Amino acid sequence: MSPDAPVTLDAADKALLATVRRDGRATLTDLQKATDQSESAVKRRLETLLSTGVLYFDVQYDHGPLGQDVGAMLWLTVAPHALAEVGRSLAAHPEVHFASATTGQANIVATVHFRSPDDLYTYLSEKIGALSGIQAVESALILRQVKQLTYEPNR
Repeated sequence: MSPDAPVTLDAADKALLATVRRDGRATLTDLQKATDQSESAVKRRLETLLSTGVLYFDVQYDHGPLGQDVGAMLWLTVAPHALAEVGRSLAAHPEVHFASATTGQANIVATVHFRSPDDLYTYLSEKIGALSGIQAVESALILRQVKQLTYEPNR
């Protein structure tokens, strides 16, 4: 299969992915039941889905117990010539848990976590303010998160 060729999912693949999405610790027995396939078939399909990048495993955690109760969304308007550099810089900041280039006036969006509003203020004024090419920043505190984003390594 060509690395650029789209992967075609059958009904068993969709059932396997749905089961793993619900519980990333699902056993082979759970996956066999969900897909109505043998253990060896499930293992082979898991390997294929992993090797093609369709399936990957990610760790998500709650920031609250770590003392990072202040979460915020940032929308950055960045000059086009600085977009890639600002994106790389944000990706290296430990405070940034998600960053993506987008379309529209704000062309980078990021999620950040801090211990206090003062830490957020310091981050915005010192780290974000020091990045060349940023024209504007809009921020909004996250009141409650109901679903977490995941990282897709092949994008």
